[in-house]
Amino acid sequence: MALGATGLVVLAQANAGAERLVDIQRRTAAYSDFRLQMMSQQYSLTKALAAPESGVIEATRQQIALTGYNSDHLLFVETEQTDLVRRLSTLEADLAAASTRVLDQLSAGRTADAAMTQKTDVLPVMERLELLTNELVNLAEAEVIQSPSDAHDAYARSQIIVLGFAGASLILALLLGLAIALSIIGPLRAIGLRVARIAEGDFRGQLRVENRDELGTLAGNVDRMGEQLDVLYVQKGLRAADEERLRLARDLHDLLGNSLSLITIKSQLARRLLTPGDASLVANEIADIERVARESLQDVRRAVDGYRQPSLGSALAGARAALAAAGIDSTIDVTAESLPTAVDATLAWAVREGVTNVIRHSKAAACSIRLTRESREASLEITDNGAQAGSTAPGNGLRGLQERAAARGGHADAGPLPDGGFRIFVSVPL
Repeated sequence: MALGATGLVVLAQANAGAERLVDIQRRTAAYSDFRLQMMSQQYSLTKALAAPESGVIEATRQQIALTGYNSDHLLFVETEQTDLVRRLSTLEADLAAASTRVLDQLSAGRTADAAMTQKTDVLPVMERLELLTNELVNLAEAEVIQSPSDAHDAYARSQIIVLGFAGASLILALLLGLAIALSIIGPLRAIGLRVARIAEGDFRGQLRVENRDELGTLAGNVDRMGEQLDVLYVQKGLRAADEERLRLARDLHDLLGNSLSLITIKSQLARRLLTPGDASLVANEIADIERVARESLQDVRRAVDGYRQPSLGSALAGARAALAAAGIDSTIDVTAESLPTAVDATLAWAVREGVTNVIRHSKAAACSIRLTRESREASLEITDNGAQAGSTAPGNGLRGLQERAAARGGHADAGPLPDGGFRIFVSVPL
């Protein structure tokens, strides 16, 4: 009787641990789904700013509603981190309100106001919401990672306890104690091996425990745990694919913007030079167009494969050529020595995006590029004297530049100058 009672207590504890792991998995999946919906909402809002069409705006409103539904779902799923979830729900409501204001301004044709609202109202709330969501996901994932190990340890302790009581039972009733021990240890061993395989990452297979008591319930919960973990890892793979798709879209924008702008400018120059007496000049310009087009195609292919890493030297040379072709005077002041590869690539992207922004939007007559290096930081500043630079809202390129700098632990700022013109500043730690 003591053996049976102890076994039931131990099995009940193990069963509670398995049920808790399933609950953690459900919470983790809910957090991850909310984070994905939040990213999709931000992407839809950015798309609406870039193309303020009624269909895109309506789709963004639906995405905002879907994100709110996921936020409400968290209030029912989470039973422990209730304070964090309430804070998350409040931030999501603020984000939805700010995003709705942006869409209302876009619907009214106030694109510049919508861009400013996104910058001042949406992005700060989005950053706080992302930090809070990541905190909840990290807490849940840490519990998921620890739970299989805890379950395996609990199984080991359970086996020792059962064996100890079985030994004591042999003194009083050897046959009865042996029968009871065998009836419990067999299923426990099978369950322990299954939990060990789950801890190693093998989610396949099913337990065959015929018992209809706590052992059967525990076996069922262990099988359900394996299935939930398998679904969770599949969902993580899908989210990784979505994040890679967003990264690829950003890289393609950054790569094609500079090269295709240069193609357009040289095509216009070739058309102006197309006179009978300047055939050789036209031929040179058209040859340059063909070369740049081929290089653009190679850049796109490399970006898809994830291998493209531009160098700062080539980016500065390309910037000088692009500005000259656009009729913009350039001043390039580089005092930094050789930089680490990752920092060099980040600043090269900044040069490309900054020069592309000057050529496309500034209507400037002069552009200055200045690169400096201190003991622990490299800084890049791009300024122009364009008369209309200050009225241009930041686009996807500048947002991508800010993301690249943040990924390296730095920051990027862009905005109009007090005396006219536009300034882009990027700082990256070494």
